[in-house]
Amino acid sequence: MADKFRFRLFDILKAYYQGSLKEDYFQDSAEKRLYRKIYFETFRHLGFIEKSLGKLYSHAPEADARAALALGACQILFMNDIPEYAAVNESVSLVPQSKRSFVNAVLRNLARRKAELMKDYNIRQDFPEWFVIKWEKRLGAEVDLFLSDLNTKPSFYSVDPATMNIEKAEGEADGYIMDLASYSVARLAGNIDPMSILDCCAAPGGKTFVLSHTYPDSRVFAVEKNRKRYEQLKAVTADYKNVDCVCADILELQTEAEFDLVLLDAPCTALGTIKRHPEVRWLRKNRDIADCSRRQKEMLEKAAQFTGKGSTMIYSVCSLEQEETTDVIEGFLKANPEFSLVPPVCDDRFKHGNYFMSLPYKCDADGFFAAVLKKK
Repeated sequence: MADKFRFRLFDILKAYYQGSLKEDYFQDSAEKRLYRKIYFETFRHLGFIEKSLGKLYSHAPEADARAALALGACQILFMNDIPEYAAVNESVSLVPQSKRSFVNAVLRNLARRKAELMKDYNIRQDFPEWFVIKWEKRLGAEVDLFLSDLNTKPSFYSVDPATMNIEKAEGEADGYIMDLASYSVARLAGNIDPMSILDCCAAPGGKTFVLSHTYPDSRVFAVEKNRKRYEQLKAVTADYKNVDCVCADILELQTEAEFDLVLLDAPCTALGTIKRHPEVRWLRKNRDIADCSRRQKEMLEKAAQFTGKGSTMIYSVCSLEQEETTDVIEGFLKANPEFSLVPPVCDDRFKHGNYFMSLPYKCDADGFFAAVLKKK
């Protein structure tokens, strides 16, 4: 019989099939690692799972049955630490009585044909076709290496607030836990001495933390428009004496103030965070990239208005798609000749010409892009 945590996991998958996504880190469960593992492995391999299940029935079932089948199939095909009979029985118990025979029959058939089905496994089936096509054009023969890395466990890093040194976190860590690329982005301006900093889209507060501690003599204004995320940001930064939080939409922000350093970590498709959020690949469509690009260009123009003469602006996104990265910057520079692109201050492995770019399979980090712009 499935316990309440497995039902919560089931609800996440059912919501996904109904067009939305819930978050649950199972922090209140003694077996949170198991439930997170099932969650991650299911979304990492959902493309292949759906293809394999599709061979075993003629018509796609309703959302609840699809969710139960996906969870069961993931455990049967990709998790050796759960017996097949347990995976089947637990999945069957998740659905109403009227659907249990169907779920039971499909999963038992899947278990019998596991070896046959797994012969057809290819890493490309674990990603949307449009995503694979785009990246194959960019990386050529290395695309499979890139995709395989995106299906591995992400690394976590720990930042010492006293020294701002960052090290890979092994097990429990005392410092501020964040991604290596995210940490690096907030420090791309290098050894400057800003009196005032504007963090345009600050929640959840990781880059605000880095800015606050890297430039302790500055005043950091952290702006976030979403009320819930704003409250979380306030809680995170409560002990930072040089941070003021502002609940506002950066596009509607009215101030005559100009800042010495502006960071625009713009809303994006978040396709660079697939290792950390495997569901993102299935939630995004190719058209979403163009929509984000238009919004990013608008926000960059607005952020530029707050950048003082001789000051620095950092544009970043947790995406590596061209439309959200170099296209945005090149268009902005053509329209705003008073700004110029300057080299980022970072480790050489992140440097791509005058841009910052962290390819996950080469950098052991999330996929981030950033550009450092100087106002003349």
